[in-house]
Amino acid sequence: MSEALDVSAGRRRAALTLHALAAQDREWLLEQLPAADRTVLGGLLAELQELGIAADADVIRSALAEAAPVVDSSKAQALAQVLGREGESLRSVLLSLLPAAQRDAVLAHWPHDLEARPVASAKPAWTPRLQEALLASWHELAAGQGARP
Repeated sequence: MSEALDVSAGRRRAALTLHALAAQDREWLLEQLPAADRTVLGGLLAELQELGIAADADVIRSALAEAAPVVDSSKAQALAQVLGREGESLRSVLLSLLPAAQRDAVLAHWPHDLEARPVASAKPAWTPRLQEALLASWHELAAGQGARP
């Protein structure tokens, strides 16, 4: 078996998603990526093959849903407070980048009692790298400010 690769959860989810695609589609998508990303994902795909993970889209979709990280209450509260200071259009974009369970946890701590909770918009067509950077920035702001009002 290949040695464990030190890669982000996002790349692991991407590899699972690619694994579920038809071979021709998977190859086409891989060809669109920079060489470094293609190499990492190729290694992860080989690992999935070695482990005998079925390339069944329903099984993989279920695994991805179960693997969504859970946000603890204090972190969700801090994220909600940062979100509450953003403009309405950015709120919906940020929420769209979260898995449903995380989105629900953040909205459960919505800081503005008299204001309607924001609704997630369609995921933006931004690159995954930009989406990850935006999420990371939001998490850093929340971590830096703690759960203060």
